[in-house]
Amino acid sequence: MSQETPNPTRTVLAYFVGGIGAMCLIGAMVVYMQRIFRPAPVGTARAEERARIWGEMKAQNADVLNNYAPIKAELGIYRLPVNQAVDLWANLNRDGNAAGQAKLIERLEASLKQVSYE
Repeated sequence: MSQETPNPTRTVLAYFVGGIGAMCLIGAMVVYMQRIFRPAPVGTARAEERARIWGEMKAQNADVLNNYAPIKAELGIYRLPVNQAVDLWANLNRDGNAAGQAKLIERLEASLKQVSYE
């Protein structure tokens, strides 16, 4: 009986080619499965619904955000447009936070005074 000694170079090469072939086969199956079972993009319908609702809310609140209106006219409380309210707040705080807070507290206390009928 004669036994041939295996060639280590051929064995390593066979394992290498087999491994590369297996990886290519698995990669091809992954690409195939992604193409077949690709779901619709997540959130497309929800994004359209949110954009529609946002547009409706913006249209409904345009008057509130951009126009003056009395809230409690008897107390001298009125609604301001947002841009003017931001400017007013910035002007109150231009001297520093402490001065702005003092002015706001004065205005708040003046608006909360109880009217005495005595």
